[in-house]
Amino acid sequence: MTVEQRAKTKQALQRYGQKLPGRNWKDAPLWDTAIRQTLEYYDSCDPLRAQLMRLRYFEHCTEEQTMGQLYIGRSTYQKAQLDLLSTVAVFAAQQGARF
Repeated sequence: MTVEQRAKTKQALQRYGQKLPGRNWKDAPLWDTAIRQTLEYYDSCDPLRAQLMRLRYFEHCTEEQTMGQLYIGRSTYQKAQLDLLSTVAVFAAQQGARF
């Protein structure tokens, strides 16, 4: 995953479900679908990553708050977040979203 792809994926997660002026970009529905698919996937097979996604991107907790609530260290957090971003990007690419 390139730095640009990671940034675009984080941007989509941060905008998900919000009514912001910049929210109306063309690929928004594709990203929304990818984010929902990712959450469903992790709910079924990896609850830690599902909870990280909810805390960090939907509830807008800081990294430290997220790690504290999940009782994980920084290295576990970083690995889980990278996995999460990669999964969202894969689902987005399958939907035809542009990076």
